[in-house]
Amino acid sequence: MRKMSTKSDQTSLVFCNVKNGIHRAITQLKHIPNIESITPVAGRFDLVIKLRTNEPEKAFNTIEKIREIEDITATQTAFSMHQVSNSREHETEQPIVYALMKVKGALTEVLQRLKTFPNCVEAHVIPGEFDLVAAFRGNSPEEVLENSVTKIGSIHGITASETLLAWNPPSSETRP
Repeated sequence: MRKMSTKSDQTSLVFCNVKNGIHRAITQLKHIPNIESITPVAGRFDLVIKLRTNEPEKAFNTIEKIREIEDITATQTAFSMHQVSNSREHETEQPIVYALMKVKGALTEVLQRLKTFPNCVEAHVIPGEFDLVAAFRGNSPEEVLENSVTKIGSIHGITASETLLAWNPPSSETRP
């Protein structure tokens, strides 16, 4: 099943850093329209926010609302320029791993290879520091890391990758 993106189904991803109450920030984010999902992650960023839109004006307005949240200290936005998807309609399970990748060569070839990986839900070509972001699901982080993420390095053209592992914050979670 191959799903090619169109303007109406493309997304934007917002990577955020949070200084204190991550639970409080997530609660506030849930009230912002055009946010499809919020995933707390460990790594360079604290949250990955998936928007329901890639339309510049709507995305900009949503990102502005995200930046108004006091505990969010920094954001980095990635507009999906092209995507492949293995997700089924109405699938609600959150990704448990995001992989950010730098690519030298043909991005479409790398996208198609990622699509064959077990647990790969979707992958997006994005502008900026990284060229691709892929989301993976599974029964456990170990399963996803073993069956998919560790194999990213075997794809011809990927020169570097960074993994963001999802987690569920307790309601009292704070960061120094």
